[in-house]
Amino acid sequence: QKLPLVVNGTPHTSNPFAYVDSDNAGGAYAAVRHLVDSGRKVIGKITGDLSNTAAEQRLEGYVAACKEFGLASSKALIAEGDWSREAGISHTKKLMAKHPNLDAIFCSNDVMALGAITAIQEAGKSVPGDIAVVGFDDSNLAQNSNPGLTSVRQDIAGLGMEAAKMILAKLRGEEVHSEILPCELIVRETA
Repeated sequence: QKLPLVVNGTPHTSNPFAYVDSDNAGGAYAAVRHLVDSGRKVIGKITGDLSNTAAEQRLEGYVAACKEFGLASSKALIAEGDWSREAGISHTKKLMAKHPNLDAIFCSNDVMALGAITAIQEAGKSVPGDIAVVGFDDSNLAQNSNPGLTSVRQDIAGLGMEAAKMILAKLRGEEVHSEILPCELIVRETA
């Protein structure tokens, strides 16, 4: 309909929409690099719903980091979650059962990461002593959890401001290009 449009998040389409998004793959890569730098060798991954581009990108960053650092990223170490606490709990239990040497889990959001911590502690293991955990989003949950959740922070205000600038530019008839904003790893007690 030729209306000015800016999408928040990478669209699942080949249409030439302008969009603004976080560097999901880069944030995931940073999370895995931090785990490797702290001595972790068997890192499980709980994805979000893979019909979502952010979940896909976060998985791509995990796989790229594992490849670069010489870690296994086999399908057996990757579980497809649905962004829920329950997925974090159930997939963590499965990962621990399949991989007794599991020493870290990277989750595609903070809610699943907190579920992972619950499952680890219920199994009598410590976080981060036995298994380190990293989430994504740096939500209020991560900022106020005990232990404090290490998480990848998105610039939520920056995403909104950039989208607003882009739509105003479109309304003025200016050409706009999609923008990817950097993420930042916030290190707390869980990793």
